[in-house]
Amino acid sequence: MTELRVRKPDGWTTVSFPDDVATISVAGGKVAGQLCLTLTGEREDGPRIVETGILDVDETDEHLLENTVPRTEDGTSVVLDRLLPD
Repeated sequence: MTELRVRKPDGWTTVSFPDDVATISVAGGKVAGQLCLTLTGEREDGPRIVETGILDVDETDEHLLENTVPRTEDGTSVVLDRLLPD
């Protein structure tokens, strides 16, 4: 089991991907009109596992991803940065 600490609108939580997931990728997009990150777990012989509505991935877990979370120069997730008031 691969577990990643992620930030969702209601706070930090853990999402889990089973051992048969070969890679986990992150992508940006909109869900219900709101900018967010989506994690996709790819399997060889099964359906993808998709986790949506994510604002950030804990930087200590980012090494588990196939690609990196888009971040601002100060390390904030771009998604979270756009939601924070100026």
